Amino acid sequence: METMRALVYDRPSVCSVRDVPMPVCGEDEVVIKVMAASICKGADRRHHTTGHKLGRYPITTGHEFAGYIYQVGSAVTGWNVGDRVTADNAVPCGKCYFCQQEMYAHCLNFQSVGHSIPGGFAQYLKVKDKTVFRIPDHLSFNEACMTEPVACCIHAMDRLDVKYGEDVLVFGAGPNGIILAQLLKHSNANHVICLAPTQSKLDVLNAYGVDTILMDRSDPAVHTKAVFDRFPYGVDAIVDATGSASVLPDCFQLLKKGGRLLQFSSTKDDEDISINPAYFYRNELQYYTSYCQVHQFGRAVDAMDTGKVKTDRLITRLYPLEEFPQAIEDVLDHNVLKLVIRPNGMED
Repeated sequence: METMRALVYDRPSVCSVRDVPMPVCGEDEVVIKVMAASICKGADRRHHTTGHKLGRYPITTGHEFAGYIYQVGSAVTGWNVGDRVTADNAVPCGKCYFCQQEMYAHCLNFQSVGHSIPGGFAQYLKVKDKTVFRIPDHLSFNEACMTEPVACCIHAMDRLDVKYGEDVLVFGAGPNGIILAQLLKHSNANHVICLAPTQSKLDVLNAYGVDTILMDRSDPAVHTKAVFDRFPYGVDAIVDATGSASVLPDCFQLLKKGGRLLQFSSTKDDEDISINPAYFYRNELQYYTSYCQVHQFGRAVDAMDTGKVKTDRLITRLYPLEEFPQAIEDVLDHNVLKLVIRPNGMED
């Protein structure tokens, strides 16, 4: 039996890199030789601690990946061995009530590559040919493996629906905050600004042409004043990309009357916040969310191809597959943006 190296979680928090059988290519599938797979701090840390709600253990994780087509199924057309590709990780059933309403992210039988289907922290993986997307030659695999978070951010843009001339604030400058800010710069927004506490991350945004404000953890009044100095009536919309429920009440205070807050990043299940209904009523505020993407990979690849979204400066470090246990701990460093696993060596 032919084998490959792969990361396997036997159960939440228990993982190792080991030899596993090579994937067998079905007639409507392709096998991808994974050249780069990035760590999603939110999802992959869940597998490494309490477990992910989509997890079906044992499982090879990694839902952000890119590589070469290694093998093509007998019924597959339009793809060839050697093509540079990524693939949509989302696998809705297409049959349940929500799929029939085209609400695929809420599929009652939702599966995902890297959660319930073997993923990209392996030398090879197989996917359905209909989920595969070609990546442009000018994008490195290290950049292209971030197509999935770009796709999630595009879904958030659809939910936010920025009107011409609106002022938008992004709260948080992790990878998703940086991607969202770039998309907003190319939207109908008049002004886009990002508020975050880590200067090194704000420096990346500045390099991408996005205005920033340094968050003062010890005295929120400092950055609150900075926001209102620029926007005396507040901002029309805020996207929260922090993943911390504790910042949401502060976000509400920065909204213009009639403003809206979109929560992009997932918070912990046991985190609650208090909302004053009278304050929301008087100011006609809105609070809503953006969950995972489905069927947004085409637009994501296009955004990266045209340079509207750049991911080159998001790459903090590269790791060989064998060093995944170290990488999943290093991702907790506040100065880290994206850590990329290289299952087949450091060279493309």
